[in-house]
Amino acid sequence: MRFYYFLLSIYFFVFGNWILSFTSLDEGRNMDAVRNMIESGNYLIPFYNCHERFEKPPLLYWLVILSSKIFGLNEFSARLVSGISAIGVSFLTYLIAKEYIKDEKRAFFSFIVSLTLIHYWIESRAVVPEMLLTFFMTLGLYLFIKERFILGWISLSLAFLTKGPVGVFLPVSVYLILKRNFKVFNLKGILLFLLLGGSWYYVMLIKYGYEYFYKFFIYENVMRFTGERKVHPYPFWYYIPVVLVSTIFYIPFYYKVTKAVKKHFPVFLWALFVILFFSLSKNKLHHYILFSYPAIAILIAEAVSERYLKRVLIISSLLIIFLSFGLYYYENLRFVPKAYPIIKNSSENAYFYRAEVSSLVYYSGKCIKSLENETPKGLVITKEKYKKKFKSCETLARGIEFDGKYVLLRCN
Repeated sequence: MRFYYFLLSIYFFVFGNWILSFTSLDEGRNMDAVRNMIESGNYLIPFYNCHERFEKPPLLYWLVILSSKIFGLNEFSARLVSGISAIGVSFLTYLIAKEYIKDEKRAFFSFIVSLTLIHYWIESRAVVPEMLLTFFMTLGLYLFIKERFILGWISLSLAFLTKGPVGVFLPVSVYLILKRNFKVFNLKGILLFLLLGGSWYYVMLIKYGYEYFYKFFIYENVMRFTGERKVHPYPFWYYIPVVLVSTIFYIPFYYKVTKAVKKHFPVFLWALFVILFFSLSKNKLHHYILFSYPAIAILIAEAVSERYLKRVLIISSLLIIFLSFGLYYYENLRFVPKAYPIIKNSSENAYFYRAEVSSLVYYSGKCIKSLENETPKGLVITKEKYKKKFKSCETLARGIEFDGKYVLLRCN
């Protein structure tokens, strides 16, 4: 592919990633872990808000630190890891499509379709592990398809260090669906996986023992899937509207996609398996199904016309600019950029009340405790609807976040 298409992918997956200060709970938690690693020099044990962070492996943190060494520690460098991962997934989609479509032009269409998947736009601009995980899973699958099994297992070891067991289970399962053989179970590759992918986990198990094993493998993985730990208990059909929104430009071609399904049924099973797997989980988040999109892009590429694809490319390019202006306007209304300078420069203790705005922990560089019912002396971060509990407290800042209106109060 020409260098032009690489620049085009940068536009779709990196442009404007610096506009918003860090937003979601995960972005703030991940960035505070990064900050603590840089400041402490301890690159093995992640910390968030002055406590060990057992929920995620460290590869995302390490790559953000590497990016920050080049571009400085900021929103651009941190989100660049996800942006580059999205670019990588798009190119890998093209390479896998060449294996199945056997048509260079249609395979290239799958790359263009990948650029215009709205879900990728969001995840490529977030400091979360899902886009990086999808890259290593897709790379591992591609290497397995090419029968480069040792390299494939090395890629999956990196997926394992990004998110955990799901980074191995899904691509191996999809390989079995596509190729229907057991060559993937290469002894040398698996031994390398256990050595590389397990390396950090062994350190954590030695240091924390069963406490870490339970928290990560049982609590964060098994109990999330079975619903014993209910965090995001959405209905079984949750991912249907997610896919519809992400592929909204291609709804007029859904009927023709059904014909592509008949032609490339194993590829369809790839997408279906990933979506059904997470649909069966009792806890769901929209970005869990990113690994289904390479297959979806390949099927759409078989159905869409070149003329229509060019129109989508133009419309989506203009939409990126429009959304960037919208995000700039939204950033000026947000609570985080208004509140964190006050918290950072204050000598008072800060507290969360029935809320957690994790990016304030990162930006302020302070530990922020959670309140129960008492009214403390110091700064209180809470939602607007709880402000009446703190009648005697002064309002210092207010603004919005994705999950509601927030206020920063000073209580004496």
